[in-house]
Amino acid sequence: MLDPVLPIAVFLLIGYLFKVFFQDNSKQLVDFIIYFSLPAIVFSKIYPLDLNLNILWLILMFNAIIFANLFLSYLIGKLLKLNRISLATFMIMATFGNTSFIGFSYIDAFYGQDFIVYGLIYDIFGSFLILVSVGMIIITWGSGRKNSINSIFKSIFLFPPVIMFFITILAKNFEIPKFILLTSENLASTLVPIAMIAIGMKLELKNIFSKFHIVTIAVILKMIFVPIVILFIFNHFYNIDETWIKVTIIEVAMPPMTMAAVLAIKGGLDEKIAINSLVLGVIVSLFTITLFTNFLA
Repeated sequence: MLDPVLPIAVFLLIGYLFKVFFQDNSKQLVDFIIYFSLPAIVFSKIYPLDLNLNILWLILMFNAIIFANLFLSYLIGKLLKLNRISLATFMIMATFGNTSFIGFSYIDAFYGQDFIVYGLIYDIFGSFLILVSVGMIIITWGSGRKNSINSIFKSIFLFPPVIMFFITILAKNFEIPKFILLTSENLASTLVPIAMIAIGMKLELKNIFSKFHIVTIAVILKMIFVPIVILFIFNHFYNIDETWIKVTIIEVAMPPMTMAAVLAIKGGLDEKIAINSLVLGVIVSLFTITLFTNFLA
């Protein structure tokens, strides 16, 4: 079962070594993903999808999971007696997972690209929307700064994958030429290698032990405790042999989100907690995700 995760580890290593010996091109790679790979995967997966009440139920369930995680991280942060900046950073990094770049990579590796659609719904209507709305409120509260409602709405509706989602909904009323579908599928396939190489370029190992106890608790909460609780609940109400259940557990177990770390740092929160949570989470995910997929298998 290690075979699916080994290419991800190799991509991470390629990115890290390229940065060490040449330069960090992660910004350009991330821009390519946001403007091309992610919109392509939105189009190629949503266009053939039958949108119904089941999708709405999934969205509500995914949002409930994220809000429960957020509330739990707040309680634990209070128990740790963190100051306001550290508490806000802890909540952001212990709640929002890398459900797109890394999440799609793991889903593709273990279950195939056809099931990325569940991760896509989780990411766009869960992680992303809550991060740029509620998450930004937490960041501005933690830093003591102000953030306008206008900028939050711009972040949501000008995000290329969200724009592509609405374009795709309109396109579902028409017959799309086959070459466009094939082009979008080929472009979507660039997501996994480019995303993981970009993440590898972002890895910083030299300061990983700074504020290690806070970072460790955030990673354990985000990647181990909450997924186990959700797995226990799902096992009681659903058949966990269904692939969408397995994909949901994997998405819940994702390491802290890159975009969350960037927004936290830009917002004036604790840079060391944000970056180290990101680095440690990516490394730990190679083992925890393998364990989860083995158990679910």
